[in-house]
This record gives sequence, C-alpha cells and structure tokens, in this order.
Amino acid sequence: MSTRLIKGRKSVRLAKIENQNNRQVTFSKRRNGVFKKANELAVMTGAEVGIIVFPPGSKPYSFGHPNVNETIDKYVGEERPPSPSSPGIDGKYVQMFQKTNSITLNTQLNTLQDQLDFALNLKSKLKEKNKNLESQQDWFKGPIERMNYTEASMLKERLEHLHLKVKNYDTEHGYGYENGKWKAE
Repeated sequence: MSTRLIKGRKSVRLAKIENQNNRQVTFSKRRNGVFKKANELAVMTGAEVGIIVFPPGSKPYSFGHPNVNETIDKYVGEERPPSPSSPGIDGKYVQMFQKTNSITLNTQLNTLQDQLDFALNLKSKLKEKNKNLESQQDWFKGPIERMNYTEASMLKERLEHLHLKVKNYDTEHGYGYENGKWKAE
C-alpha cells in the first residue's frame, strides 16, 4: 500500500501585493471565487445575493442573484421593475459609491484642516510667548541706571547666586577664595 502525502492549504500573509501583475491575477482569481461562492449560496439556500467589487482605478464588477440591481434596490428600499437588459451595475450605484467615498474623504480633510489650524494657532501663540520671554530676558542688557527697583533686585539675586555657584565649583576643584582673591590650594 502506498502512502500519499496530502498537501494542505498554505496560510497566506495578508498584505498588499506590491507587484501589479500578481495583484491583478490574485484579484481576478479571488473575485471569481467570491462570485462562485455567492452563486452557490443563492442556489442552495434561495437567498438573494448582491456583490459589487470596486477595484482601484478600474471598472466595478458585480454579481447578483437573481439580478444585482434588484437585490440592491430591495436592500436600499427603492422598488424598480426588473430590467433584464441591464444585468450589471448602472451608473446610479457607482455614483452612490463615489458620493460615499467623497463624504469620507471630505470628513478626513476637515479633520486634518482642523488639526492644521490648531497647530498653526498654537505655533503663533508659542512665537508670541517666546517673544515676550525674550523681551523679559533682555532687561538686564541695558544700563543699570534705567532699571527699576524690581529689576535691580532680581539682578542682584542672580549675581549672588552665580557668585555662590562659582565659589562651590572652585572649592570642589581645589581653588580657594580669600580676601577677595582666588588662590590655588
């Protein structure tokens, strides 16, 4: 008795296929497979099935049992007499898809525009605060005679703080301060 190896299905990584030709072949095969399954579902259960596939940059494909337009009209709620001359999609459904797609894109655009406006507003506020901060920091660059009491006392505190830092640094690194002079220890 011979043993046969049964080859199982391979798991497929779900990601966009980069090669255009491979993508088109995969699309065609999978579209036909989906339409075949939809047909089997309709025949076996008596269900009404309607499928529309909109590939990027190409014409839409449809499958419907008994007819895609009748099935969609029943779902949407519009009653139309069956039209045997138009088994595919008419322009109305393509326009509905495009309108829905444009609404989504407009919503995304509005959200991004709001984010941009917020960022620009924040940028201008930060520039203004930075400008104010720079003007506050420049007060000590002018002559001491033009300083008011608050500015002079702030300058005195900062100079004392700086003097203390220098003393601490020098004592840590082997220098001493006596009688107003620095000497190496």
